Amino acid sequence: MNATQSLRLHVPFLALACSLGAYAHAAGEPAIPAETLDPALQALLPEAIRTAGVIHLVTDAHYPPCESFAADNKTMVGYEPDLWNAMGEKLGVKVEPTSIAFDGLIPGVQSGRYDMAMECISDSPEREKQVTFVDFSYATNAFYALKNNAKVNEDPLSLCGLTAAVQSGTDFAPTITELYSPHCVNAGKAPIKLAQYPSADAVLMALYSGRADFVVNDAASAKDIEKAAPKPIKVITSDLMPKFYLGIVIKRENTDLANAMLAALKAVHASGNYDRIMEKWDLAPLKLPNPGINLTATQPLQNPKP
Repeated sequence: MNATQSLRLHVPFLALACSLGAYAHAAGEPAIPAETLDPALQALLPEAIRTAGVIHLVTDAHYPPCESFAADNKTMVGYEPDLWNAMGEKLGVKVEPTSIAFDGLIPGVQSGRYDMAMECISDSPEREKQVTFVDFSYATNAFYALKNNAKVNEDPLSLCGLTAAVQSGTDFAPTITELYSPHCVNAGKAPIKLAQYPSADAVLMALYSGRADFVVNDAASAKDIEKAAPKPIKVITSDLMPKFYLGIVIKRENTDLANAMLAALKAVHASGNYDRIMEKWDLAPLKLPNPGINLTATQPLQNPKP
């Protein structure tokens, strides 16, 4: 989720294939019912946002099923756009998204240029020192390899000594450096070589071109990546994979906005639209029943050790 880029979390591939795949998925799905404005929730918003009637959101819209561009190359589709639109309706404001490079999302919120960020961004202790997270779902990672690569299989030790590609600025790298490589070393094998690339497209190109033996990406993106891949690929999960919270990123000082977004998120849960959105995008296993603020600190997940 970008690791998860997490985790963004993070899952894009070639831009055209990425956008067409996401649009095709969304087009055949029933529309999510509109939410009703709740004046009590609207009153929780910071006055400037309430007066303007707009929340400025930043994302990296090349990461299905989180978000990507539809065929018009303007409309954002994905489970996060469905979610942020539903919350905006409940609060009576328009959510205006802007797409930039993933590395700029958190700095953009910290600087005040944007009110909040969403892009399957994983909540971590390090990030909680910089920003506030309003957590709305779980996420986990998977390995992606070419289907004909017999070296990569479900045994974590099969990855030892191979080259992994990840997107820079995400939480995918620690999956290798803190879990899988130590697991290899503990077993007397060579650590995994790590190659980092500036974009998810570049990561996947490294896989398709043979410069990487496998890549780390969100498990939730498997269908989209398989659909767009120019070569047959396989998706591998493992008991060593960590689990994350994904959240909305808000400036630490902006407690009013964080509380308003959490209240709106809980209202979208209560209306049934949260479940509808997650099921629409085949993400039911990643539902977070009780959303909250900075859950990595307050309700830490128990993740495996190498």
